[in-house]
Amino acid sequence: MITRRIHIAVLDVDVPVPNVYAAQGLYSSQFRVLLQAAVARLNKASKLATGPIAIHTTAYDAVGGALPPLQGLRSQPRGQGTADPENFRCGPLGAIDAVLITGSSASVYAFDKYPWIRPLQTFIQTVYAEFPHVKLFGSCFGHQLIAQALLSLHNPLVQPHEAFKVEACPLGAEVGIQPIKLHSSFVTRFPCLETAAASSVSSDSERDFCIQLIHLDRVVPEKAGVLQDVRSSDLCMPSSDETNASMTLPSGWISIGGSAKCPIQGLYNPRRVLTYQGHFEFDSFVTRETCVEFARRLNWPAADVQDYLACIDRACVPGSEDADDSKLAAEVVVLFFAGEDAGSQEILMPMETGILTPPLEIQ
Repeated sequence: MITRRIHIAVLDVDVPVPNVYAAQGLYSSQFRVLLQAAVARLNKASKLATGPIAIHTTAYDAVGGALPPLQGLRSQPRGQGTADPENFRCGPLGAIDAVLITGSSASVYAFDKYPWIRPLQTFIQTVYAEFPHVKLFGSCFGHQLIAQALLSLHNPLVQPHEAFKVEACPLGAEVGIQPIKLHSSFVTRFPCLETAAASSVSSDSERDFCIQLIHLDRVVPEKAGVLQDVRSSDLCMPSSDETNASMTLPSGWISIGGSAKCPIQGLYNPRRVLTYQGHFEFDSFVTRETCVEFARRLNWPAADVQDYLACIDRACVPGSEDADDSKLAAEVVVLFFAGEDAGSQEILMPMETGILTPPLEIQ
């Protein structure tokens, strides 16, 4: 069976803290390793409806102004199998099928402090508006920037009554393993999430989704007044019908779920956008080292740091490696990139296939 290639542009928007960089390299490298491992698991288990895939990545230094050239983005539906007319235009890896934006210590609204954010935001808007065959994924900062670019008043197409914004978390940083309640409307799109929920032994019939978190900002409705005098823990948890007047997203968008400090733990627009507030690419070592360095830079109180470190090492899924759902979260991202979220499989254009030399991986 022919292996389908997916080319992902990974935009580095920060350099990991020194100990993490020394051990694991750039964020783009961390994503590549985990996504390719997820692909290997899915391929081995034959869980991809359209057959085996291979993920290849190209890293871009977005802080330094390096962004994927628009002419390198996929401009037409991909062909069935590996033959792809855009390969000849876009090089050995073919056209870019997805753009992934990493985490960063920067705040997405700090345009004056970080002049590289505005052109990156414009790039996201351009990709979404003009390249419907290119998917967008964001982690933490990437999640927040995608929300700001597409759902806030920075986008002239967004109406004020349905606008969202990014703000500093009023309850302080959210760090470590925190229980996230996923909305069923998101879970049902990904069979692996449904399987995990069905196997849960939780007494309340809901399974917490757990990945490492470390952030000081969050996505909320533009009309901040709807959040006043309401506890964050009340806002974030999905109601029985998963609707909340203050949390209504534009048509086609859903929140993946929420936690006690963060009402929107990710965004999903089928076949186009997926974001996580958390870091499936972080293990406890990475989160711990990042927390210690952030504490030094921001002068966090020692007592808070101890609480954060305890949460980083919290066991949430007994028996799983590193006690979190990072592998499951990575598989969801791969299924999204492959167009295999339930009900939105990619329609592949039939074309003549040929034998191509496997591309070299760009580290």
